[in-house]
Amino acid sequence: MKETGENMDAVFRRYALPLKKYVMTLCHDEFLADDIVAETFYQAIVHIDSFHGGNMFTWLCTIAKNRFLNHVKRKETHNVSIDDEENSFEMPDHRTPEEELLRKEMQEMVQKHVQELDPTERDVVYMRTFAESSYKEIGEVMGKTENWARVTYFRAKEKLRKSMERME
Repeated sequence: MKETGENMDAVFRRYALPLKKYVMTLCHDEFLADDIVAETFYQAIVHIDSFHGGNMFTWLCTIAKNRFLNHVKRKETHNVSIDDEENSFEMPDHRTPEEELLRKEMQEMVQKHVQELDPTERDVVYMRTFAESSYKEIGEVMGKTENWARVTYFRAKEKLRKSMERME
């Protein structure tokens, strides 16, 4: 690799989990996310010549997002929904059934409000919150500046806060 001299195995070990978290924010389907991550690393290996340095994670996120968008386009031509609630990824926890129900209801409410954001704001919120991307990485993935990512995130967060206050 030009950036760090790492081989693909080391790159996979370093970025597979954060990349999967990012893809999960796009598709909400663990199995699909695994497929997209695998496809992303395959594409990265095949097209390593197109990596000109910079942030490896940003480059992988860009590939993953394109793979996901290709998947959506294929599904749209077959009229199949990719947002299957039964296949959503959940981290195991040790809460009481009541706590789990409240957590799930809150999560669904937040997800509903996030879905109401425009697609750009939604992507920024997902990347920052779930994929734990830096503002710089978000800006690079979106083809914008770090400051643009920061402002967009805070504006989206403010919209979410106001939207949720109206629901109370």
